[in-house]
Amino acid sequence: MPILEKLVQPGQARHWTDSIPLEYHYTAGVAGEEFRRELRDNGRFLVSKCSKCKSTYIPARMYCPSCFIESKDQFPIDKPGYVYSFTSVNRDRSGAETDSPITVGLVKFEGVSGGIVHFLDADPDQVSIGMKVTPSLKNQSERTGNITDIRAFKPVSTGPSQMVAEAGKVERRDVGPGENPARLLLRSIEESGYPIEEDEMTISALRSKVAKGELLTHEEDRLLHRLGDKAREWRKAVRSSSETEPGDTLSG
Repeated sequence: MPILEKLVQPGQARHWTDSIPLEYHYTAGVAGEEFRRELRDNGRFLVSKCSKCKSTYIPARMYCPSCFIESKDQFPIDKPGYVYSFTSVNRDRSGAETDSPITVGLVKFEGVSGGIVHFLDADPDQVSIGMKVTPSLKNQSERTGNITDIRAFKPVSTGPSQMVAEAGKVERRDVGPGENPARLLLRSIEESGYPIEEDEMTISALRSKVAKGELLTHEEDRLLHRLGDKAREWRKAVRSSSETEPGDTLSG
């Protein structure tokens, strides 16, 4: 029966089973391939920076998602990242139970948008938000340019946020006659584990100015206190999360 002929009786309908061979190739794109090549050859992460809004992205992107212009400025970074969020599971990707919990985290980098989701090589009880981590890579001869070239991210320090979670309280310091309030506020921001990101350059400039004994302008002082408020809220959120009992949360 020709394919365009109208079926009059339901019994005229026929079907058959077979297979249609399909081939496809998936690529990571131009920027993605460059990111993978840098990881394979040099063991570093490639980021891209927008020339208009100055935003930096990881993994490297060909176009800025905010300005829609080509990101031609690309460079590698090799500084530690920090744990932005994490979870632990007792099953692998196939659903089979594992001998020990697997911890997966979203790792971000100060001053860089985006991040990398990967395994965390640490005891789940020791992982904390804001904890600094660094990638553990395969040997160069074993790397192929895949994300699996990263074995896992391992901690480089316990991080101030973990100290807060263990202590369960915020330490309050009284300002002595010889102590600089701005220096104490900067120290509080650093110890809170608050992810600075886009404020990294601002904090660095304020830290340098305070270290030289220079006075902050009124606007700089307001900015420092605003960041201090954000750091305190971050510390409260971390403490609240650590004190939440499993029975206080809803499943699913």
